[in-house]
Amino acid sequence: MTRLSKWIPFGAGSMSPSSMILGAMALGVMLISVACGTSSSASGATEMRVVLLAPDEQQPLEMLIDNKSVFSSIAYGVPTAFTTLAAVNHDLKLNLSGTNLFDSPTEPFVKGTSYTYLVTSSLSAGVNLQGNKLTDDHTVADKGMFKIHVVNGSPNAGAVDVYVVTPSTLFNVTPPVKPTVAGLASNAASPYQALASGGYDIFITPAGDQSCLILPSPPACLINLDGRNNTAVPAFQAGQNRTLIMLNQVPLIPGGSLYTTLPMLADLN
Repeated sequence: MTRLSKWIPFGAGSMSPSSMILGAMALGVMLISVACGTSSSASGATEMRVVLLAPDEQQPLEMLIDNKSVFSSIAYGVPTAFTTLAAVNHDLKLNLSGTNLFDSPTEPFVKGTSYTYLVTSSLSAGVNLQGNKLTDDHTVADKGMFKIHVVNGSPNAGAVDVYVVTPSTLFNVTPPVKPTVAGLASNAASPYQALASGGYDIFITPAGDQSCLILPSPPACLINLDGRNNTAVPAFQAGQNRTLIMLNQVPLIPGGSLYTTLPMLADLN
């Protein structure tokens, strides 16, 4: 798999009060990926993969579908492979060492549809585990376009803004650059956004706060893609659909930034 992008510490340099609040709340964030290949639902199969986004949950978890073990070792931040399902209602259970933690007894599945099932938590609400079943978009964008959407999988980071911008975009301008996705709440997914194919920088900031973007280059305390400090710019091809999943880094790297990122899920092409 090719790593496509770069990482910028969230917390480097000066931080605005809102950035400091966000940093104090969240352990860290990263974007994660599964194999670069896409699923098979375009051929008519109904299928699902699972991503564990609950940072305080013991692991590995086991998912049973209709009381049959299908995913036997679900690790935090590691998407499973796809499994094929019948297009009916299914009973989904999550177990830890044989003890049931979560049960969704009548989860519907539609023929020829691909799903990403997020296992999340809500620390502020005292909810240990909950499910969020997303439908992967396998429709092709208009000619010359690609699609991207973002999941804020951190239970305690609060709302964030996501900027998908051409390289070297200037943010200290009037009127300010608008986020591609604004105010994305914890455990929420944005709609797919259709953009022209090409190279893009991707940044995530506290909602409504551009202070990190207008600091001297390179921007400080922001996320770009790929937690390895490389300077490559991700290039998106026409017809590709991609998903970015943001989650808490566990454990927090001593002396490291609060937010890191990895490449994205390939939904189509």
